[in-house]
Amino acid sequence: SSGINAEYGRKEIYKYDAPFTLYAMSWSNRPDKKYRLALGSFIEEYSNKVQIIQLTDEENGEFKVKGSFDHPYPTTKILWIPDTKGVCPDLLATSGDYLRIWKVSESTGEVKLESLLNNNKNSDFCAPLTSFDWNELDPNLVGTSSIDTTCTIWGLETGQAIGRIDNNSVTGQVRTQLIAHDKEVFDIAFSRAGGGRDIFASVGADGSVRMFDLRHLEHSTIIYEDSQQQPLLRLCWNKQDPNYLATMATDGLEVIILDVRVPCTPVATLKNHTACVNGIAWAPHSSCHICSAADDQQALIWDIQQMPRPIDDPILAYRADGEINQVQWAAGQPDWIAICYNQSMEILRV
Repeated sequence: SSGINAEYGRKEIYKYDAPFTLYAMSWSNRPDKKYRLALGSFIEEYSNKVQIIQLTDEENGEFKVKGSFDHPYPTTKILWIPDTKGVCPDLLATSGDYLRIWKVSESTGEVKLESLLNNNKNSDFCAPLTSFDWNELDPNLVGTSSIDTTCTIWGLETGQAIGRIDNNSVTGQVRTQLIAHDKEVFDIAFSRAGGGRDIFASVGADGSVRMFDLRHLEHSTIIYEDSQQQPLLRLCWNKQDPNYLATMATDGLEVIILDVRVPCTPVATLKNHTACVNGIAWAPHSSCHICSAADDQQALIWDIQQMPRPIDDPILAYRADGEINQVQWAAGQPDWIAICYNQSMEILRV
């Protein structure tokens, strides 16, 4: 297919070529900033970059760089504040050596560091952060995961923008830190279950998925353990049905779908990739669609409503011009999925 929807004359794919290899990526959630993304470089040295880009010309498919800032080490993850109404300051967060909160100026578009959150008060070295999640229900809660086996839940004071004048800086306090796994923790994600504030899960090098409740941190629930004890790299909660989550193992060719009501046994395994899976993203608006992306250059969209019957084939497949290392489904624009490969970022209309 040519990627053009002839009936409407709409382009189905827009591409941006960055001046560096891309890894982390995030869609902006603000309703007044459509088609805006933040992209993180992957350069194997100290000095890295984050770019903010926006599709400004749909006719010609042109992305404009709206802002850019230096970042120490590659960002392991980038997230915009989960503010779908546009009432909070225009913030984004990055993880790497530390968790950093950045603010985009309403007037100039300049980006400045608001807060560096460091939980290693007593040591000379830092334990890098592998990932983090920003609570959608309460944007003052951020959870980070670290190679030091812990997860930290931060309480932010993001301040509300008053009119157009917003001089409030962002501060953060450690709400709680817990040893989450026996080895490194690779990902953390809040669940929408039980009010959407207190329940989160993590995955790590010990091959387990563990679920926690901020109200009862003295115990956790192991939802799944990899039979080969392969490290689990990512986890993603279903956006519409909090009973389901997806995970994947290091160098794994499949996406594992779990149901928290039936621990320890995958409710489905999505198997069509021919090289290791690098990313998973649930549809923001549907409980039965999920996208996976892999080193086989494919992004696959699956319909899982037949579960627990086997899901044999995806309903949509897209082949990129390189190994796809990242996929994100836009919460505010559910017709669009973004992927990264090499130095390119593409948004695909689904």
